[in-house]
Amino acid sequence: RAGVGRPAPQPPPADLGHFATTGSTEQKPCAKGSYAATVGLAECASCDPGTSSGTGSDSCSECAVGSYAANPGQGECTRCPHPLSSGSGGVTCSICKEGYYLLSTSVDPNDIWMAPTEHCKPCPPNAFCPTNTTLETLVVPQGYWRASSSSAALTECRSFGGDGEAGKTRCAGSELDAGDASRRRMMEEVSPSDEYCAPGFYGPECRLCVADKHHLVDGDTCRDCLPLGSVVGRIAGAVLCVFVACGIAAWAYSKKGWRKKPGYIGRILRLVDRAVVFYVGMGFTPKLKILLGFYQVCIVLTTTYSARLPIEYTSWTDKLAEAISIDWTGFLLPAQCLPFQSRLLAVTITPASLIALLLLTGIGLRIHRRRLRARAPRSASQEQSEKGNAVVEEEEVSVVTAITLAINAMNEDESKVSASAIPWYVEAALGLLDFMPAALILIFCFVTSVSASIFRAWSCQAYTISPPGESLKEVEYMRQDASVECGTDEHKPITNLAIVFIVLWPIGSLVLYTLLLAACYKPLKKKTRTALTRATRFLHREYVLTYYWWEALELAR
Repeated sequence: RAGVGRPAPQPPPADLGHFATTGSTEQKPCAKGSYAATVGLAECASCDPGTSSGTGSDSCSECAVGSYAANPGQGECTRCPHPLSSGSGGVTCSICKEGYYLLSTSVDPNDIWMAPTEHCKPCPPNAFCPTNTTLETLVVPQGYWRASSSSAALTECRSFGGDGEAGKTRCAGSELDAGDASRRRMMEEVSPSDEYCAPGFYGPECRLCVADKHHLVDGDTCRDCLPLGSVVGRIAGAVLCVFVACGIAAWAYSKKGWRKKPGYIGRILRLVDRAVVFYVGMGFTPKLKILLGFYQVCIVLTTTYSARLPIEYTSWTDKLAEAISIDWTGFLLPAQCLPFQSRLLAVTITPASLIALLLLTGIGLRIHRRRLRARAPRSASQEQSEKGNAVVEEEEVSVVTAITLAINAMNEDESKVSASAIPWYVEAALGLLDFMPAALILIFCFVTSVSASIFRAWSCQAYTISPPGESLKEVEYMRQDASVECGTDEHKPITNLAIVFIVLWPIGSLVLYTLLLAACYKPLKKKTRTALTRATRFLHREYVLTYYWWEALELAR
């Protein structure tokens, strides 16, 4: 009877991660996908979606990145299908894995799951795509830039006259350090395309300076622009110096007696005479004309057409080509210091002014000589022969008559025409012819480079702004002034001005060459030397008579 009425001994409670049914002395481990977080449980609880557990677990573990558990009670997480991924504890895969980016953030996660390759695209070249990257959050490395956060096209920032690191200095990319709070604040205030620029820079490829009246130097430094008055003074001074230097050289060369003088002047003039004889005898003029024309065409391949000859042909001639281009605007008129319209005016008007000044000098010298002759004492026979001419000069002459007389004087051998028989307006026309050879040479030297500057009004650099898979959309900026977007109201006045200068330079030079050669047709056919044929010999001297017009065709090319 001992023990009657005492309770039967209870089985020990189930351990963590185990369960035991009521009245059972045997505890069992929780199956995969379930857990027992406390002791003494009669059954295990199922793991929530996004978690999993192994056998005998007292807790569920979140699924690792790149895996998911869509249902409760999963014993292990499932790896996301390519190219999807998930965050920690994911119940589905709706983000793109490393090396891929999500094309659109507005798409439904279920759609991403059903068609992952349509929404997750391979990371663009040169970009970096960590897990859960979208098109807007592409990591742009240092030295690269993109025009829009909706574009997958990255542009490597060029050096623009600097070393290989200049592009990296300007284009900071979107790889931000955690402590770079100042740049983070700046990025929130700028346009999407400027957020990839280092402080102090903005615009396409970060090539513009934020500070007013500053311009890019050495590809990575912003410096103050020169005052406009200083620039104008330098240009005027340079033109005047060239003009005076050429005038002094021509005047000294015309002094025949100086060649017999001892000393440096006589030696230099005699050396120049020998050089001229050698130059003419070897026929260097057509060779230099071909060389100059070739290189002036080559150098615009890069600036105007974004193309260039193979490096094997241009590596050793780039500096020479830059000198031959006669494009001095980059030194005196940097892009940000003066609008492109003003620079275009300077580039086109300056050489035209130099040529006009040269021709006016010829007219002035002729008129001056005429006045000197008028003041000189005359013999009785000279006074008698000039009576008829005096009546003609005192009368009012029509424009047609003046032109006819000028043409007749041009087509005659001037040495056979009496100086007293030439009216003042014919003297002016002959003054033009005196300096016509130099003017034609200057036109030949300037026309290609000036024309290239004019046509750069339409030279634009395009950057893609449309997402992949959609119709191509681009934004274009002028290569010579990156602050101007092509095709906008700001760009239209520039192209209108360029059209005017096309008439003045490319078309005007071609028309001038053609008219002058046409006027020389009859004298050249008759093999008669006239003032006009002598003045225009630069155009036809190197060609056989049948093809005297070839220089105009060469200019058109």
